Amino acid sequence: MRRNGAGEKIVHSRAGEDVPGSRLLLVSEVYPPTIGGSGVLMEGIYTRVQGARVTVLTDGHGTSGDGVENGVAVLRRPVAARTWGVLSVTGLRAHVRLAWRIWRLLRRRDGLVHCARALPEGVAARLSQLFGGPGYVCWAHGEDLATARASREFTFLTSWVFRGARAALANSRNTAEMLGAFGVPQNIRHVVYPAVDANRFHPDVDGADVRRLYAAPDDTLLLSVGRLQRRKGHDVVIRAIAALNRDLPGLRYVIAGEGDERTRLEQLAGAEQVQDRVFFVGSVGDEALPAYYAAADMFVLPNRIDTDGDIEGFGIVFLEAAAAGRPVIGGRSGGVPEAVEDGVTGLLVDGSDVEAVAAAIRELAVSPETRRRMGRDGRARVLARFTWDQAARSVSDLQRRLIDAR
Repeated sequence: MRRNGAGEKIVHSRAGEDVPGSRLLLVSEVYPPTIGGSGVLMEGIYTRVQGARVTVLTDGHGTSGDGVENGVAVLRRPVAARTWGVLSVTGLRAHVRLAWRIWRLLRRRDGLVHCARALPEGVAARLSQLFGGPGYVCWAHGEDLATARASREFTFLTSWVFRGARAALANSRNTAEMLGAFGVPQNIRHVVYPAVDANRFHPDVDGADVRRLYAAPDDTLLLSVGRLQRRKGHDVVIRAIAALNRDLPGLRYVIAGEGDERTRLEQLAGAEQVQDRVFFVGSVGDEALPAYYAAADMFVLPNRIDTDGDIEGFGIVFLEAAAAGRPVIGGRSGGVPEAVEDGVTGLLVDGSDVEAVAAAIRELAVSPETRRRMGRDGRARVLARFTWDQAARSVSDLQRRLIDAR
């Protein structure tokens, strides 16, 4: 352990001795153990990046202090901001504070900053660059861009961040297209798909204990994993189960996750008289999660575009289910059609249409052979296209090209 010239503590990672220009500073408010899809994405890729010494600057969130985690140096400092804007003193102060920290951690000639999002991390990276700090690249996930479009200030800031970026990393082709509305040139947009650990999510995982908690041997167990948000479509699944009550009384539905929608969904299950078949299990820990996929007969998350424009940027959970050998039902919106191959690894539906979701559930529920085939093909597709090593290789190659082009 050492300190830089400004007194900032530096924790060494696995990368060995510094090579000029080879450092990479990832700035991400959300990073494990904090729960969040973007955190999973950041950890999955940046713990596998090659050819660069990686340091992660993330929010403390009451977790342990600095150290080396999964081979990369992790510094836990105040990163989160109560407001992402710059028109308030509180918001501007938070951005400037983070920009100053970035400037102290990485000099311009030493490498590049990678920002998990434009807001708030990218604003600080752009300010740091204006102070004479390093160049940066910035991620986009889809839902963050949709949120930014709801505010003139956030739209301006997002465009401002990407105008100064060396590259824009998108988690799907759909997200890359959305970047066009913010004036991001096509030649700096790069699609890097999320991935999954296929050794952790695997068809051979034993899910028997979990299944016994929620379903009898002859029941059909449905699973959703993710934050309880309107765009995820949990409400449509509950209504579909009620609509299928006469034909398929053995349907059981496990909802793993927490969120603002929980109370409304619980009330809906009661109103639809399926409360004895819908189970809200809250957040499931990383160690237990593979067993939940293994216990299920199918994964269901019929996402849709919400009334405020919120979308599903990609959906790592679809890959987790596929890696576990489970067929999936997803919404035909956002980046999900890139995560699910319709008719091959699962079924894509209109996530706002109860009848369409019910028909997809029925199709998979009555055909164990279809479920087995889609589960087998889903895992094969994950192994071929969606591994963390592939995603990390794309980011490693981009980092190297950008450093060489300076």
